[in-house]
Amino acid sequence: MRALVASTNVLLGLVYTSYGVMTIVDLKRGWRSSGISHFGLAWIAMAFTCGPHHLEHGVHVAMHRDGAPLDLFAVAVGLPAGIVWFFLRVEALAGGRGDRFVAGTPRWVSALPVAAGVYLVVLLSAAGRVVADSSEFGPRLVPNLLLLGLYMQIGYYLLRTQLQNRGPLGGWSVSGLSLTLVFPTCGLMHSVYVLYASTLRYSVEWHGLVIDWLAVPAAVYFVWVVRGLCLGTRTDWNLGAQGVQTANLAVA
Repeated sequence: MRALVASTNVLLGLVYTSYGVMTIVDLKRGWRSSGISHFGLAWIAMAFTCGPHHLEHGVHVAMHRDGAPLDLFAVAVGLPAGIVWFFLRVEALAGGRGDRFVAGTPRWVSALPVAAGVYLVVLLSAAGRVVADSSEFGPRLVPNLLLLGLYMQIGYYLLRTQLQNRGPLGGWSVSGLSLTLVFPTCGLMHSVYVLYASTLRYSVEWHGLVIDWLAVPAAVYFVWVVRGLCLGTRTDWNLGAQGVQTANLAVA
């Protein structure tokens, strides 16, 4: 269990951190001709805080923390969406499309709400048993609780955009769907971390605490960006934002 929890968190941390590296390259290419990309800047801030969080956690699990089954479950569920978005970004960086359009509503898209509901039921029932084991929530857990709320808010705006685009475009953006799944699942990973830290199974070292507090303003910035893209008050040239913007602006 320890090896699985450590390796999956390290893998997810590398994937998230790679987002930031690729976005820096992307911004360098388009900065002078297209100007500031708030989506790109916000994504860099997110990638270089969320990625190190998982890297730090994975390394400490490998060294001395006991791997927890609910931690493995949360990461395993969130990892596929992160990998899909990763490969789409690699494709975009290489000059490819960086997205796929799915016409209509195929079965796998229709199944996502059901799968999300099942995931939440399993997670909450398991979390209840963890909390029952003499939990104590201290101030060191505050940033992760804030990140849970902020990531859920980002997920709300991303999902709202996908639903708004469904009618005008007649389908779905795979980039947008995968990104919509990345943030809520990452928020729930932080909540699982809080649960185990509250029972002292996971310790919160000072460097991990610094990373998590830096992640809070990064998440607030990302909320501001995706809210503007969702409401149509902001546009962005960054390819990663194509699946996030409303249909009338994305087509334009």
